[in-house]
Amino acid sequence: MKIVHIISGLGVGGAETTLLSLVRHTQNTDVIHTVICLSALAPLASDFIDAGAKVRILGMHHSRPNPGAFVRLTKWILEEEPSAVQTWMYHADLIGGIATKIANVIKRIRRTHPLPKLVWGIHRSEVPTRHSAITRYTARLCSILSRYIPDQIVCCAEAARLSHIQFGYDSEKMTVIHNGFDTAKFSPNPEMRLAMLTACHLPNDSLLIGIVGRFNPAKDYDNFLRAAAIAATRLPHARFLMVGKDVDNSNHTLCERIEELGLTDKVTLLGPRRDVVQLMPAFDFLCLSSRTEGFPTVVGEAMASGTPCVATNVGDTALLVGETGIIVPPADSTALGLALEKMGLATYEKRAEYSMHARRRIIENFSIRSCWDRYFRIYSENKSRIR
Repeated sequence: MKIVHIISGLGVGGAETTLLSLVRHTQNTDVIHTVICLSALAPLASDFIDAGAKVRILGMHHSRPNPGAFVRLTKWILEEEPSAVQTWMYHADLIGGIATKIANVIKRIRRTHPLPKLVWGIHRSEVPTRHSAITRYTARLCSILSRYIPDQIVCCAEAARLSHIQFGYDSEKMTVIHNGFDTAKFSPNPEMRLAMLTACHLPNDSLLIGIVGRFNPAKDYDNFLRAAAIAATRLPHARFLMVGKDVDNSNHTLCERIEELGLTDKVTLLGPRRDVVQLMPAFDFLCLSSRTEGFPTVVGEAMASGTPCVATNVGDTALLVGETGIIVPPADSTALGLALEKMGLATYEKRAEYSMHARRRIIENFSIRSCWDRYFRIYSENKSRIR
């Protein structure tokens, strides 16, 4: 089976990470992946190539129409002759969806068959009502065209499915496939904690509380820092390790907020990292402070690594965590701070119990194998049976 994936960019994000995991999982099988990146942003391109995928960079600018690039995309779809086209996120759904439909018209004229199945992907729990005008209009146009363009629509979370149905998406085409996690790649590794302490020049008795995500309003880092200030009063050995794009000392807004809250000596900004596999088992526990998520990849990766989580109740996070961590309301720094404190004051045995159950929950319910199996069934299903 040959699958063409069309994605807005190949930066470090939840959808991109899920796609990379799927490609890696099917490496050395009869599944052939071609990944078409619409933009020039592709720092993960080499990772996809190493995983066995063919990568093609279109180089479009998200705010400027480029008819030539669109024609080239249509030609690439025809050249690849895929069994299925999977698009990832709004811009790719719209542009890749229309290009695939045009490619199918050309195939009908040429009398070349079969036509590839077109599957859209939604990876946000909420519709983008507060984002840029281009993203809002793209999502609105996708909701209108959802009845005519895709054969099926995959949502990363039940919360995403419900919110997009309310927004106007075709409910009959929508299904939920939760992100899967590579439990061989993400696994407990006690040596990583010592390595982190050494790298950050921290005392051996430090309590390492991690947070991973780009600097973005959706991640609500102010919520995290205010919660950290609350927890630090009862957790004198706590050290808060922050990882992500623009989460570094050059971010003056972030650094000023850390200083205002008296956390300068307790927070370490690690910036963007490519070694999240090593970072996750180094934390004593992970925090998710987001105000919106679909199905948070970082939480699943932490759990697979045996790292318990304190997280806000956004998207399907509570479904993912279950009873293996602590869930609090979003945008409630007091509740989040008390939860960090509770996890930090838990005995070693209690956190070890959280750790064991967290990894087991991922293995039994959210493995990359089960995720791929569901995608494969959709790609293999006859079009006539859809809807």
